Amino acid sequence: MKKLAYLVSAISAAAFSTAHADISVSGSASAAYTAAGGNTSVLHGGAVSFGLSTTSDSGMTFAAGAGITRDTDAGDSAAGATGLSSLTITTGGVSIAMGYDIGLPDGVGVVGEVVTVADHNSRSVSNTAAVGDDEGAGISLTTPVGGASLTLTYLYDLDADTVTVGDLDGAAETGTGASVSSSIAGGTLTAAYNRVSSASSVVNNETGISFAYPAGGGTLTVGYTSTSGDTASNNGTAFGAKYAMSLEGTAITLGYQSYDVNSTSGNSTDIVVSRALGGGASVFAEMRTTNGTVTASAAADGTDDTSTMAIGTSVSF
Repeated sequence: MKKLAYLVSAISAAAFSTAHADISVSGSASAAYTAAGGNTSVLHGGAVSFGLSTTSDSGMTFAAGAGITRDTDAGDSAAGATGLSSLTITTGGVSIAMGYDIGLPDGVGVVGEVVTVADHNSRSVSNTAAVGDDEGAGISLTTPVGGASLTLTYLYDLDADTVTVGDLDGAAETGTGASVSSSIAGGTLTAAYNRVSSASSVVNNETGISFAYPAGGGTLTVGYTSTSGDTASNNGTAFGAKYAMSLEGTAITLGYQSYDVNSTSGNSTDIVVSRALGGGASVFAEMRTTNGTVTASAAADGTDDTSTMAIGTSVSF
């Protein structure tokens, strides 16, 4: 990573003699085998990430990022370039992010979904508590308040992440959000509220809270979400919990997530085990089981399943 970062910096300095930016480059790659009932797959993917930053004479920091990625779950259709659509300015501990891919602070209470590969071909819970669209063109401010961290977000065009220009005065959908995180009683408490409104006056709200606390040599995190509004399929509650620990160099994470939404209920149970091999390489195993009201099989041969597993290796460069 360092050699590549130095090379990029040298090329940039040669091409732009007035540039004073710090450029970092990192990457990852993975390969995994997945099984869902009688449906087995091999997934490959990875990403290259570029971090760009510079500091003005007054001490203000300007940062942006970009990447080249391939989603291991979605396949070739998800490959492409990302980033360079937002700018973050930091000064005096206050950060302001503006761009086309600003996200609402939603999902705070959904803590029990921990697998990253074993959800491939999984029959997921049909109705989940969510505010709906959560990313678009807008601005987000993060500032310390006492011993807490406060984030305020306004999205003036929630459709802007799919286009090249954010519509400031005629957007079909807008969003607002606020979150606060603070250390309390030896743990970390995070709470958030989000509101999404469409041009047709369809309004949806989400309130989430989570608490992470050291326990038994690891960390126990619990979360709760409540959603309400005009989209009935999203109205309800969710409860999640996860426990993460390291045992003699092996990381183990257990997760449970339940939903009671639109008169239906469902839950998922996740297990992730990983072992570092050194040099940024690791091996992992994941399992997911879903119960209750779940989605119909999306596979043509009907082999999506409520029990899925994955084994593989990942490398960070």
